[in-house]
Amino acid sequence: MNTLHELAQILSRHSFASEQMEPTVVPRLSIFRADHSTTRTPAIYHPIFCLVVSGRKQVFFGEKTSEYEPGDCFLVTVDLPVVGTVLEALPESPYLALCLDLHHPTLAEIAIRATVMPNVTQGSDRGLQVGTATPEVVDAAFRLAQLLDNSQHIDVLAPLYEQELLYRLYVGPWGRSLHAASQASSRLSQVGRAIAWLHEHYSTDYTAEALAKVAGMSVSTLNRHFREITAMSPLEYQKCIRLQEARRLLASQVTDVAGTGYAVGYSSPSQFNREYRRLFGESPGRYASQVRSTKEQTQYSA
Repeated sequence: MNTLHELAQILSRHSFASEQMEPTVVPRLSIFRADHSTTRTPAIYHPIFCLVVSGRKQVFFGEKTSEYEPGDCFLVTVDLPVVGTVLEALPESPYLALCLDLHHPTLAEIAIRATVMPNVTQGSDRGLQVGTATPEVVDAAFRLAQLLDNSQHIDVLAPLYEQELLYRLYVGPWGRSLHAASQASSRLSQVGRAIAWLHEHYSTDYTAEALAKVAGMSVSTLNRHFREITAMSPLEYQKCIRLQEARRLLASQVTDVAGTGYAVGYSSPSQFNREYRRLFGESPGRYASQVRSTKEQTQYSA
């Protein structure tokens, strides 16, 4: 029995098909599980490491597309708005991913103590990177997951296993990104400050100069590094945040379609409808109708 198969059994015992990140009893460790393929679903990826254990998934961010299968892992170093689709999942063989939030104090400690320095010329600055997990990474992830079956050891062993896993990533192909994430003065951290500002002010317009001041960069430098990291311009990034928030509001039925567009920052209903359809493949009105219909059916069957 290989390690990924054993890991899948552990994750299956401690998860349910929520189709979202579900926290576990191990700090910062979560499980994503889907028992069926899904439609395009928006999400915000926060800084995280994920190891795909079974099934397949596709993720779109900016103009980029990534696909994951068992044995692949992906690393996210900044908040990224994405749209994901589970391509392959069955109740008897679900899509499963083990996910660990990146803990910056632990990363900073590793950067200070590591005698093996990461190869900063290898890899890229992209905020989401996909690759094949090394055997050392899989083994470290397996040890961390085993604590789900042995919770009495979590307090002592979880910090050690978490540090081992992050160290294995740090000295591997993802070292460049993790090293940058641990440094407050890095380009990644500067762009991260601009990203945090856009999340907080997604519904308001801004000037390029004001955002560059938040990041501590010139406008041209920010635009260049922002696109390298997120595969989007700052304006495109803000648009994705607006549209994801609009979908959340429509799902909760807080406002009507026109009101939703205005609430997230659109002054033109036609522009809101056009950009929503481009990202999600359907109009906001159609999605709102589907949500109402589903809720009515649920209420009727209850």
